[in-house]
Amino acid sequence: MLSTHYMFGFEQHTDDVATIDLQETSITNSTEIALDADWLFYWNELIEPSNFKPNKPFTKISLTNWTAFTHSNNENLPSFGYATYRLLISIPKERPHVSLYIPAAYAASKTWINGELISEIGRVGTSKDETLHRRFSQIIPLNTNETDFEIVIQVANFYHKKGGIDKPLILGASKLLLNKRSKQIMADMIFIGCLGFIGSFFLLFFLFYWNKDKAILYFAILCMSLSYMALSDRYAPFAEIFQSFSWIILTKFEYIILFLAGAAASLFFYSIFSNFVHKLYSKIIVYSFCLLALLAIFLPPPHFTKLLLPFLILMIIDLIYVYFVIMKTIIIGKRHESILLLVSMSLASIIFSVHIFFFLGKNGNAMIYVNFGYILVFLLLSMLLMTRFSNSFKELERAKEFALEQKKEISIQSNELSNVNLELKENLKNLKISNAELDGFNHIVSHDLKAPLIAMHTLVSFIEEDLDTTINTDVKNNFKLLKDRVSKMFALINGLLEYSKVTKGKKSKELFSLNNLLSEIRAVVDTQNEHIIHLPDEDLEIYTNKIELEHVFQNLLSNSIKHNDKNSALINISFSKLPNEYVFAVSDNGPGIDAKYHTKIFEMFSQLNVNDEVESTGIGLSIVKKIVYENHGIISVESEKGIGTTLKFSWRI
Repeated sequence: MLSTHYMFGFEQHTDDVATIDLQETSITNSTEIALDADWLFYWNELIEPSNFKPNKPFTKISLTNWTAFTHSNNENLPSFGYATYRLLISIPKERPHVSLYIPAAYAASKTWINGELISEIGRVGTSKDETLHRRFSQIIPLNTNETDFEIVIQVANFYHKKGGIDKPLILGASKLLLNKRSKQIMADMIFIGCLGFIGSFFLLFFLFYWNKDKAILYFAILCMSLSYMALSDRYAPFAEIFQSFSWIILTKFEYIILFLAGAAASLFFYSIFSNFVHKLYSKIIVYSFCLLALLAIFLPPPHFTKLLLPFLILMIIDLIYVYFVIMKTIIIGKRHESILLLVSMSLASIIFSVHIFFFLGKNGNAMIYVNFGYILVFLLLSMLLMTRFSNSFKELERAKEFALEQKKEISIQSNELSNVNLELKENLKNLKISNAELDGFNHIVSHDLKAPLIAMHTLVSFIEEDLDTTINTDVKNNFKLLKDRVSKMFALINGLLEYSKVTKGKKSKELFSLNNLLSEIRAVVDTQNEHIIHLPDEDLEIYTNKIELEHVFQNLLSNSIKHNDKNSALINISFSKLPNEYVFAVSDNGPGIDAKYHTKIFEMFSQLNVNDEVESTGIGLSIVKKIVYENHGIISVESEKGIGTTLKFSWRI
C-alpha cells in the first residue's frame, strides 16, 4: 500500500497516491460499502486517467456538494465549474461478483475504471456552451479478475446551485445492487402508475361528468404533477427522447410542475373547507405560487434552483394552517370530510417520516412499502372526493324528487288555475253583461227618472201660479218645500250618475299650471267674490289628468264655502312635492268636524249637517275619495270641532 501525506486546500503534497485497502474486508452477497471519503479532487481540471502527474495539486475530500469546499483563501467554491474526482481501491480476490453504484451527479459526468471509459452522461465541458447537462444514476459491474481499481469521474455543472457528486458511491454485490434497483423501479412504477391513473381518472371525471366540484380538478392536477415529478426525477424520459434538448428548460419545467402541485394541494384543501378558511387564503396561495413559477421561468441558473427552500417554507406554513383549520372544523363543524382529511394527512406525515429517517437506503423492500403507503393516502383522499360526490349526487336526487313533487303540484295548480280562468272568463262575460245593464240603468235614471221629476217640478210651479191669489201662506210654504225636495232629488240623481262615471273611459294627461286651474275653479265657486281663497305661493307645472284634479279641487272648495258658518270663508290651498307624488292641502275657517266623523264624511250619502238650507246630496266627498284612490293617492282630514278643517290628499306623479 502506498503512503501519502495531504493537506486540505489546494496545497502541494507528496507524489504518492493513497489506495483504500479493502483486502481484509469480507464481501458477501449482502455487503454494501459506501465510498464517500478519501477522494482526490481536482478543481477546474478535466484529467483523464493517463494524464495524472506527480506532485499535481489536489485535495482529499468526502463526497458532498463542492460549494462546501474552500480555496486556500477560505472562500467557498462557486456553483458553476468543472472538476475531476479520483479514487483508488483494492478489494479481495475471493468475492462474489461486485458492481459499483454511481449516483446522479450535478450535472454532466464522465467515468473511467482502470483507464477504460465506461460511461458519459451528457457532455462534459469547460463552459456552459460546451456542456450538455444530464444526470442519471448507474450501476457498473467490476471485472472479476481484478482486485485494484482506479475510479476517475469528471463532472461539469453550469445550471444548478449544487455542483459535483453529493452522495457516496456504493460498492456491493451485483445481485444485491441490481435487486435494489429492481425494487426501486417497482416502487416507482407503483407510485407513478397509480398516481397517474388516479389523476387521469379524476381529470376525465371532472371534464366529462362532474365539473361542479373544483376540488376534483385540483386533486387530479396534484396527482398528475406528483406522478410527473417522480418520473422526471428518477428517469428523465424527455431527456432520453430529446437528447440535445436543454436540461435547464427541463429543470425549469420540473420546478413549475412542483409549484403547481403545491398550489393544487392548497386549493384542494380550500375547496373543501372554503366556509372555514380566511377569504384571503386562496389569493395568497395563487399569488405566491404564481410568483415562484414566474421566478423559475425568468431567473437564470443557478438562481432558479434556489427556489426550493422558499417553496418548502411556504408549504410548511400552509400545512400548519391546514391542520389548524381541520381541527377547528372537527370541533365546530363536525364534518366527515375533516376527519377523513386529518387521517390522510397524519398517515402521510408518518409515512414521510419513516421514509426519511428510517428506511431510506437501508431496506430494498422499504421503498415499496412506503410507496404503497403514499398510494393509500391518495386513495383515502379519493374516498373523500367520492364521498363529496356521493353527497352531492344524493342532494341532486333529492332535488329531482322535490322538482317532481313541485311539478305535480304545479300541474294540479295549473289545472286549478285553468278552472279559475274558465270561471274568470265566465265572470268577465257576466261582468260585461252587468256593465251593459248598468249602463242601461244609468240611461233609465238619466232619462226615465229625471223626466218625471222635471215634470213634477213644472206642474207644482203651474199649480202655485194658478192658486197664487187664493192660497194662504202655509200652503205656499208647502209648495216651496215640495219644489225643494224635487230639486234635491234631481241633484241626488245627478250625483249618482257622476259617481258611476268616475274612472270610466280613457284618461288623458296634459301639462298645465296649477294656479291657473285653481283661478278658474275660484271664479266658478265664488262668483260674487264673497270669500277669500289663497292660492299656493309658488306655481306648479303638473303633468296629470286635468279634469279629475279639477273635479277634486272644485268639490273641496265648494264644500268649504257651502258648510262654512262664517259670513266670509277663508280658504288656503298649499302643496308639497315628494319623490313620487304631490301632497295637496285645502284648509278653511269653518265649524270643523268632530274626530269621530273623520272617516264617516267619505261614505256615500253621509251628511253631518241635516239643515235643509244647505243643499247637499252626501256624494261629493265619496266621488273625491274615489278619484284620489284611482290616482294611487290617499285622502285624510285634520280637524277639530270649532277650529276649521284641513283636507289633505296625495296625487301620484
